[in-house]
Amino acid sequence: MEYEFSQYTTAGQVIIVENKGMDDFHGKINCYEKSIKGWKKVYSFDVVTGKAGIVEGEKKREGDNATPAGVYTLGFVFGYHNRPETKMAYTELTDNDKWVDDPEHPMYNRFIRGDIDAKSFEKMKRDDNLYKLGVVINYNTNPVVKYRGSAIFMHIWKDPDTPTSGCIALSEDDIKKIISWLDPEKNPIIIIKGKI
Repeated sequence: MEYEFSQYTTAGQVIIVENKGMDDFHGKINCYEKSIKGWKKVYSFDVVTGKAGIVEGEKKREGDNATPAGVYTLGFVFGYHNRPETKMAYTELTDNDKWVDDPEHPMYNRFIRGDIDAKSFEKMKRDDNLYKLGVVINYNTNPVVKYRGSAIFMHIWKDPDTPTSGCIALSEDDIKKIISWLDPEKNPIIIIKGKI
C-alpha cells in the first residue's frame, strides 16, 4: 500500500475505484487515510460506474457513457438540502443550477446558477434522488478540453445493478460516510482504475 501511494506525497486521503473488468460497470470503492504508521483502509463499498465501463482519460468523449480512468482531485460536495456533515465546501442545489455539457459553449464542464444559452446542460436538482448528495470529481476541469467529457461526479445510485452515464455511484448511506470523512486539509484524491 505504501508503494502504491508513494507518488502521491501531498495526499493524506486516497479513494480508489476499480471495476470487475474494464467493460463492466460493477466495482469497488476503497478509501485510505495516511497516518504515522502508514496507510490505513477506512471504507470499502460497492459502486457502479459508466454503462460503457472505464476508459483511459484521454479516450473519454462526451456522451460515451464511460468513466474516465486517472487520478483526480475532488471539488465541492452538493445536495438538495441543508449542509450535511462534511468538512468539504458545500453547495445546496436550487432549481436554477446546471452543469453545462455543450462542448462548444465557453462554460463547458462548468457549474452555473441561472440562465444560460448552452445547447445542452444537466439539471442539477433532479426529479429523483441521484444528486441528493454528491461530490464533484475534477475531471477535465483545468484546462477544460472540448468533447473530452463533463459532469463526472460521485453520487447516489439508482440501485446496485444500474450503471451511470460516466459517474461513480453508490448507496446513500455509503456516500454519507465518505463525505463526512473527506477533509480538504488532507488533499483527498480519487484514483479510477480498470480491473480489480
